[in-house]
Amino acid sequence: MIVREYRLVMPLTVDEYRVGQLYMVAKASQQETGKTAGEGIEIVKNEPYVENEHGMGPGQYTEKRMYLKSKVPSFVRMVMPENALVLTEYSWNAFPHCKTVYENEWLGQKFILSVESMHANEPGLAENPLNLKGADLEKRKVEYLNIACEDSYAPMSKGEDPRTFVSNESGRGKLAANWFLSPAIPVMCAYKVVRLQFKVLGLQRKVEEWGQFYGMQVPLIQYHRKLFCWIDEWFRLDMKKIRDMEQKTRDITKQKLQQPV
Repeated sequence: MIVREYRLVMPLTVDEYRVGQLYMVAKASQQETGKTAGEGIEIVKNEPYVENEHGMGPGQYTEKRMYLKSKVPSFVRMVMPENALVLTEYSWNAFPHCKTVYENEWLGQKFILSVESMHANEPGLAENPLNLKGADLEKRKVEYLNIACEDSYAPMSKGEDPRTFVSNESGRGKLAANWFLSPAIPVMCAYKVVRLQFKVLGLQRKVEEWGQFYGMQVPLIQYHRKLFCWIDEWFRLDMKKIRDMEQKTRDITKQKLQQPV
């Protein structure tokens, strides 16, 4: 198992991030579902919960099916049938603490993937924000991710470049690489501990490393750029409008997935 703790420092407050992250997930789900026939996200449940098996506080529970196909690397497709390239996502959002677990019916216990998140109004300096213990703490590797830095593996997208974007609603933007040192800009950190295990002989290390980098690290950077660069779309929204958008997203993605392949 590989354990990574990603630290995404954002020019937002924690309360702003909560709204922006939910908006980004809903909009991105609408955009990406159906881009490739038969691929995308099916929202099965989205409802409040009071208690859960992880001992978290009350919040919002979601269950989704993620139809991947072309997003899975060829060395995985070689050992799995096409109809098995589906992940089921179970997520508990007790913000600022969140936990998401992914399962694959075909792999069963050979596959473990979870993302546990904590959010705080500080620039990512906490020693152990998710209270990891034992083997998890020993295996943990901390990675700082900066949405304002461009790397070859995560190039900027048109209209989603925090270095050139300026928000009309918040006045934030044109982020320098060290923007988080400015006292004029709010700063918060999304801590995300990702645990990934793929116990298939001959593929374990390769898949775990690919999954952490291309399946998690790169998308985290890309989607958090979207979150910030879409700020003018969500900055004035309240949670009721977010829930309405999530219901609309559920209907749109369902319709797109039902289109003939």
